[in-house]
Amino acid sequence: MRKKIFILLALLIAVSVNICAERRGIANPHAVYFEKGTKTVGLSFGYDSWQASGDDGVQLLAIISGVKGDVSMADVSANGAWFVKDNVSLGVRLGYNDVSLQLDSLELSSVEFKNKHYRKQAFNGSVTCRGYLPMFDGKVLAMFVEGRLSGQKGYVKSYENTKRGKEGTYSDLYELSFGLYPGVSVCFTKHFSFEMFLPLFESGYNWRSQTATKSDDGQLSHGFVRFKPNLVGLRMGIIYNF
Repeated sequence: MRKKIFILLALLIAVSVNICAERRGIANPHAVYFEKGTKTVGLSFGYDSWQASGDDGVQLLAIISGVKGDVSMADVSANGAWFVKDNVSLGVRLGYNDVSLQLDSLELSSVEFKNKHYRKQAFNGSVTCRGYLPMFDGKVLAMFVEGRLSGQKGYVKSYENTKRGKEGTYSDLYELSFGLYPGVSVCFTKHFSFEMFLPLFESGYNWRSQTATKSDDGQLSHGFVRFKPNLVGLRMGIIYNF
């Protein structure tokens, strides 16, 4: 019930902001940011990295101590689109993402974790539809929302380094999802624009086939619906139009 109320309020706020922007002359749905027939190609990317070191490690939130290790998250995607009408495009997006965790030590409520390693690599592809709302009646600034129907294939490794080598689990990962990604686009030359966007709504299903070190097989599936801005997922991109 709370989730339905939240979704309804979010939709009402979005519609209200759009109406107010139009009435105050900030946004004009009749202005043209990209004309029909325009083609675009672009590159989007994101990167996050943390390192924790020191003799006694790092303390977090007063309950986690002795943290030593590093984690990194990186992704890159190439995209192409064709504008089937003014400000509306259809396109494709191909991407790659990598998540790596090397945890040397961590203590939580007197429970100690050591020698934990995690790696995820995946390739993904999407069919996209994007709509722009020009701001201030010009071609310099616009808001947009992109819908994506996506598929993903990758693997996940979770292991420890022992005298016998790496011991843990290996999983093949598959995912199908749909998402909405709002953002803002700024044209800084006639043919180039800079954009930022983040996930707002994501829904889908993923499953994985897991193999342990001793060849024990298992399956895990997960369905999800998320309606909230993911600030960690904020991404930047460069677009070329012609």
